[in-house]
Amino acid sequence: MDDLFAAADEHHSLFFALLPAPPVVAGIRAAQQALEAVLPPQRGAGVPDARLHLTLHWLGEWSQLPQALVEDACIAAAQVSLPGFGLRLDQAECFGHGESIWVLRPSEPPPQLASLHQALAAALAARRIRLPPGPAFAPHVTVRRRASVRFPPRPVPAVEWQVRGFALLQSLRTQGGTRYAVLGEWPLAPG
Repeated sequence: MDDLFAAADEHHSLFFALLPAPPVVAGIRAAQQALEAVLPPQRGAGVPDARLHLTLHWLGEWSQLPQALVEDACIAAAQVSLPGFGLRLDQAECFGHGESIWVLRPSEPPPQLASLHQALAAALAARRIRLPPGPAFAPHVTVRRRASVRFPPRPVPAVEWQVRGFALLQSLRTQGGTRYAVLGEWPLAPG
């Protein structure tokens, strides 16, 4: 009976994302620490290393994971054939209207990132996967949620990221917290 109630409280999200390699995670943490060093002490939750990512496309949220959608999304992702590219996260900003969310962003997103975003959207559309409506693509990595301080956009020590692939992730949110599972990964061609 407990499993029945636990399952009712589950929320499954699917999204495509870039996942930072350990050296990039270290750079993200260094930029975050530099930012925190010039701001008042914070409340709020820092994003764990294992959940750092840059979302390409969010596919939605369900009470049960839709396996047919996962399979179609994987087929679509395999159709994307683009070269890898460099990405520089060099700006911190606050997102959110109620809670303050701290993010790191590229001040000048590389055109290859937009190409990957568009190619993946086209591949998903070809599989009849409809993307939920949402804001325009604003590439970022969230580093803190529910922060107690807001700030205007500001430079941070640059994080150099060689993007070599992308992944499909499942986010499982329960009363016990949130965890991610990688459901598939696709390399980009050597760039």
